[in-house]
Amino acid sequence: MRLVAIGGVVALGSGAASGIAAFGSAAATVSHGVAAGRAGDAGTAVVTSVSFTVDLHAHVPGHPTVHLAVQGQMNFARHTVTATVTLPRPALPASAAEALPHGSSITLQTEWVNQHAYMAVPAGWSALADGAPVLSLPTSPSLRRAVMTTLTQSAVALTYAKLLLDELTDEHSAHRVAPRVIGGVAATGTHVALTLAQLLKLVPELSPTMSKDAARMADQTIPATVWVDHRGRLVEVTLTDPKGATASVTGTVRFSNYGAPAPATVPPATTVKPIPPTLAHLLGGWYYF
Repeated sequence: MRLVAIGGVVALGSGAASGIAAFGSAAATVSHGVAAGRAGDAGTAVVTSVSFTVDLHAHVPGHPTVHLAVQGQMNFARHTVTATVTLPRPALPASAAEALPHGSSITLQTEWVNQHAYMAVPAGWSALADGAPVLSLPTSPSLRRAVMTTLTQSAVALTYAKLLLDELTDEHSAHRVAPRVIGGVAATGTHVALTLAQLLKLVPELSPTMSKDAARMADQTIPATVWVDHRGRLVEVTLTDPKGATASVTGTVRFSNYGAPAPATVPPATTVKPIPPTLAHLLGGWYYF
């Protein structure tokens, strides 16, 4: 299993755009239904921006465990994302092991703005990037639609996380946990067991593709603790290892700084070149924003 970061969107497997589209319609139905039918109950305007951190481990039999760390910002009003993605070197294609600069991990700074994707060239990669400080990344109409859809769904799901959680669970399966302060925000927690499909309705940023392994996990129950603030907005989701499961995704996704400025600008055209085919091949699709 590969973890492909599209800004704050984390896709499991290959073919990120198709996965977002496959699960996106289900997330949209629930999210928009809650927003339309019960927005008055929440008394909360849909969020305009948020900061996020992702710290996940994914394990599928026959593949090494992969650790992915992402931090960045999403601006839902401007449809932009900035992200710093740390990739584990063992997850890269074998052909990249010697060609890319050495180190235990690789950090990429990426940006989605005006429906285009960019990547800042890491130090020591100048020769691989033909001397350009910034590379433009290939996109397609389907990927652009997928990212726009996911941003829209995420704004609604983050805003009405408490209502969504109530829709997805019942009082017998949800268990309250002691309140805690997360990043300076007082939060209340609920321990639940969600299928992967349910989890994606609550957190559209986690969109798995319909690869064989991800499809096998779609109905698998994942223990999770969901934390929301006093407005019902999502603060944190912690995933724990399901006992007895052969495949798992564990770790934490956290959201903070709601409504804070989240700037993203198009880099000057003179600094940008298309990503060279050789580098794109070496990264094996990990460059996707």
